[in-house]
Amino acid sequence: MTALTLEYTDLNRALDEVRPLLEEWAAEHDEAAAPSDDTVRYTQLVLHEWIANLLQHAHFKSRAPTVQIRASTENRHITCAVIDNSEGFDLAEQLSPDDDADDFPERGMGLQIIDACTNQLSYTSTASGRHRLEFTIPADQDPCLSMLF
Repeated sequence: MTALTLEYTDLNRALDEVRPLLEEWAAEHDEAAAPSDDTVRYTQLVLHEWIANLLQHAHFKSRAPTVQIRASTENRHITCAVIDNSEGFDLAEQLSPDDDADDFPERGMGLQIIDACTNQLSYTSTASGRHRLEFTIPADQDPCLSMLF
């Protein structure tokens, strides 16, 4: 299986290109190994939400933003890593289990959507001072079972 690697310094361009490029990449796999359409859509949604959050909320100091996206598939699951040069934040704090769905505004649900769509979600600092979001979307993932109600 060929891994997908994309690099961007323009986050708006990344938002525009990630969905179709991921779809093209997934379609290149033979039918037996290809991720399901739902798995691809959830991956597209997570990447779109994450890049939109970087665009709207991330601090890059005086640096131009750089984002690298890596995706691979095995057993119809998709595993992704998004590495950026932002200052980062505490994802676990933002995904506090004490939050009630009624407390969320109409906007600001992106991280909750990301959490619901993924498995093995982590966000860590790297030795080079970058930040790395990693996640897996299993072939049988159903985000509705993970959402807050």
